[in-house]
Amino acid sequence: MPQGSISSSDDAVGVAVVNYQVPVVETKNQVLDNCKRIAGFVEGMKRGYPGLDLIVFPEYTTQGFHPTKWSDLTTTLTGDEMQIFSEACKKNKVYGIFSLTGEEHPDGMNPYNTLVMINDQGETSLVYRKIFPWTPQEPWTAGHETAVAEGPKGLMVGGTICYDCNMPEIVRDTVMKGAELVVRIQGYMYPSKEQQRQIAQVRAWENLTYVAVANMAGRDLVYSYFGHSNIVDFDGSVLAECGTGPDEATYATLSLTTIRDARRNWTAENHLYNLVHRGFTSEPGGHAKNPFGFYDKWVNDPEGVRDDVEVLTRDHDSPDKATTPKLAAPPRAAKLSQ
Repeated sequence: MPQGSISSSDDAVGVAVVNYQVPVVETKNQVLDNCKRIAGFVEGMKRGYPGLDLIVFPEYTTQGFHPTKWSDLTTTLTGDEMQIFSEACKKNKVYGIFSLTGEEHPDGMNPYNTLVMINDQGETSLVYRKIFPWTPQEPWTAGHETAVAEGPKGLMVGGTICYDCNMPEIVRDTVMKGAELVVRIQGYMYPSKEQQRQIAQVRAWENLTYVAVANMAGRDLVYSYFGHSNIVDFDGSVLAECGTGPDEATYATLSLTTIRDARRNWTAENHLYNLVHRGFTSEPGGHAKNPFGFYDKWVNDPEGVRDDVEVLTRDHDSPDKATTPKLAAPPRAAKLSQ
């Protein structure tokens, strides 16, 4: 839909994404100071974009990802960090999506990597825990289910985190739960810029869903982050996109009527309908049965699927400890005759 305004309407949900400067924090007090800075972004963006309904911050925005002190900076869903975010959303009458890296695990295991959405009344309305922590670096305990909740003006919002979206099943499952906007908060670094920009557009197109990506920018103690936070239309076209600069933000409006009309009336490119009505052009109603043996086996024999995948890849978390045969080294080039 047309872009360029800073307003919204009853049918247009105003969404902003932020290229937040990756924080380097080492103490709880520094984390809380950073949370107050995030709250300042909420207030400033609402003042500058009066149509703002939802603002999205990247993964690692709150606590960063300190290479040695990450376990000292965890919090809870009712912690001081969340209280700061709650007050900011309530004061400015906006929804906000924030990152907790990490959220304390109730059973004392490693923390979760968690996305939370707070509504315009300051209430937590969605909690999603990252299902696919990025390997081999992230220490987070894996979550086990996708999550969708009602957002501003009735827009249905689903959460994903960074590496999750490299798995197409995540977005498909989230959309099948009713999401009209899939939010991806990420802390993605070079050299993966082009692949990750493309994924947002592909996931939007194949699922008839809006996608909003908020990514880190700048450098911490380990990585350089490429920014490019963006908002993608359900046809895969980019509505708005930041560059690589830290603390850039951009804004777009998402039409409720347009996406609902497409899901209702599109035929040729209605991937959601066509997935479970295969061949309805020749057989009315088509076929609903899953034609993919991999998914049937994953449900009924998950350990068997693991075995299948290990034949294709390796049979241990550490490649060095795998029994899967290594490729033979290439032959040495014949010595050129003198």
